[in-house]
Amino acid sequence: MKPVTTSTEQALRGALTRIVSGNATRTDGRLTVANLAREAGVSRATANRAPAILAELQEVAKAVRPSRLKKPRSPQINAERDQRELENVIVQHVQVRALLQRADENRRSRLARLRLVGHSG
Repeated sequence: MKPVTTSTEQALRGALTRIVSGNATRTDGRLTVANLAREAGVSRATANRAPAILAELQEVAKAVRPSRLKKPRSPQINAERDQRELENVIVQHVQVRALLQRADENRRSRLARLRLVGHSG
């Protein structure tokens, strides 16, 4: 399976961030692969070639889903809880994104060192 390009990955990450933060511009904001792809402006097949982002989408969906099954509470309590949950999901998304970026930087650094070693010999 051919990996997605950096620009496509960035588009998917941006789309996921918009959906999670409730700022979706092209979709109804549901946490689905189809909505992620539509929000990013790519095909669903392309979105399915980004396993790291799909894993993030699934984690976010798992975190959000249980809260929708709980008994109804007062609107204020629900709003406060929903806000906390959304903030937690966003923080988790940012953490995963930072880890993935660090891993990518480490990979690029290793490749650069390998290139230097190959040219110096």
